[in-house]
Amino acid sequence: MKERRKRVPKDERRRKILELSKKVFAKYGFRKTIMEDIAHEIGFTAAAIYYYFDSKEELFREAISDEIGKVISKIEEEIKNFQSPREKLIKMIEIKVEGTRELIKMFGISDEIVGELKSEIDRLGLKELASREYKVIEEIIKEGIEKGVFREVDIRKAAFVINVITKELASRQYKKKEIEDIVDIILKGLEKSS
Repeated sequence: MKERRKRVPKDERRRKILELSKKVFAKYGFRKTIMEDIAHEIGFTAAAIYYYFDSKEELFREAISDEIGKVISKIEEEIKNFQSPREKLIKMIEIKVEGTRELIKMFGISDEIVGELKSEIDRLGLKELASREYKVIEEIIKEGIEKGVFREVDIRKAAFVINVITKELASRQYKKKEIEDIVDIILKGLEKSS
């Protein structure tokens, strides 16, 4: 009697391809990876991968998006453990910098691709993730203003500046002390003078 193969739901197969392909991108980097490498390494045919993803770029975008989403979820979860807006902002920046650096390392992302990620967030379909990140920053600033810890500032502009600086800190090889100094400058700009 022939053994029947268990049918894996479509979403589950797609998720499996996505997760396994991250390891291949990490091994070869985006530019050197071809769909046949991915297929060979993860045990699927290239045709099966193309059934779920139109191109290597789409697969890479989804992989990056998934990992960025994990970083943002971690930020949202971790800052709940802090009462002070100052501590929340420090923790948010710390997680963002570490998470982005890990992402760059994980996927072997070159400076060129980091630049593309920064400048083409909309094109990559990461606008929703960027909005979530801005919302976290804006809420921390708003809370700081309401609690009288931060001075009255344009919340959107302050969130923009913090977001840009945080991306820069993550994409460059700043040392921990340098990052702490820059975060201190940000906080001094926000905090009410005594």
